[in-house]
Amino acid sequence: MPLENVQTQKSYKYLQEVETVAQDVLTLKQEKLQLANAHNKLREALTGLKCTEDRTSWLQKGCVYIELPTEEIKSIVKDEIDKVEDGLNDLRNKIRAKSQELRDLEHQPRIEGLTLKPVSNIEATALNKAFGFN
Repeated sequence: MPLENVQTQKSYKYLQEVETVAQDVLTLKQEKLQLANAHNKLREALTGLKCTEDRTSWLQKGCVYIELPTEEIKSIVKDEIDKVEDGLNDLRNKIRAKSQELRDLEHQPRIEGLTLKPVSNIEATALNKAFGFN
């Protein structure tokens, strides 16, 4: 009987670990979706600001509205977009790591290419020069 208890405890612990990591992945995906929606709203706001010819515009911070020069608001929105993009990239990396951890716990093979990162602009320029495209 004690052997069955040990096996049952190990099984429960294993299932708990798998479910915890799976829940983390789902939570991170939900956060990513919320950030992506915020990113889209900020891009829409920036596009609207670019189309306006008003010298001043209104900005909402919490429950307060502030009237500022449109150029200053554009700068603030661009900074917010950069912060959100950094947050999205961070969440993508966390989701990749947690997904790999989940696959490891489930004894599934790793997904090839999941950890690949895109070529940066500097690297792309260097490659183009090396191959004579520019």
